[in-house]
Amino acid sequence: MGSRFHARENPVRQIHVKEFDIANMPVTVGQFETFIESEAYQQERWWSKEGWIWTNCLTDGWGRENRKYPDAWDIQKRRESHPVVGVTFYEAEAYCNWLSYYKKKAIRLPDEKEWEYAARGTDGRPFPWGEEFDAALTNTQESERYDTVEAAKIDGDASPFDVHDMAGNVQEWTSSLYPPLINEQFSQGILYVSRGGSFNDTAYGARTSYRRAYPPGYFFSFLGFRVLVENR
Repeated sequence: MGSRFHARENPVRQIHVKEFDIANMPVTVGQFETFIESEAYQQERWWSKEGWIWTNCLTDGWGRENRKYPDAWDIQKRRESHPVVGVTFYEAEAYCNWLSYYKKKAIRLPDEKEWEYAARGTDGRPFPWGEEFDAALTNTQESERYDTVEAAKIDGDASPFDVHDMAGNVQEWTSSLYPPLINEQFSQGILYVSRGGSFNDTAYGARTSYRRAYPPGYFFSFLGFRVLVENR
């Protein structure tokens, strides 16, 4: 885990994780739409305390006008097979809680150790497919699409475990908290790690070890999530 190319990724180390199953693609618009149309989105039982406060507009929305749907939902609904984006950590967490209940499985966001293992395998490769970046194998700035594509549509962006879209398409929330480095200063409080590259990122940010940090109420047109199932 980790690399020598960025302070946030140091040190390179070996990590052991328990066995798990992870979705082979990010959660799609169509899947998230089921969560909304079932009216579960409006039910407090699926939200954390902080998430419920956020969805009721009692904390900063960072420009989010409507907290009843993901950002730009009217546009997203026309692209059901694309990864859902414009979702906060709170929304991703609530979706996992709802899905876990109805599937009767322990479903959650992956932590960043699990995410990185699923992306790079046991040989520590810097990109899911291998050692060298290739814009034709993924959806980043170099690919010049400048928008999401259908989830798992680009066959080349697949890890050793056949997990897709981990270098490009959308960044993904994880369940891991981010402790700032000594020389880092953030005006916000709690931060969560996101992993993976997106159509908005360059090859450097598409590396399997690259880490970012966002407040849980942030949302972007390039930020989505995928789910993990615990093997108990």
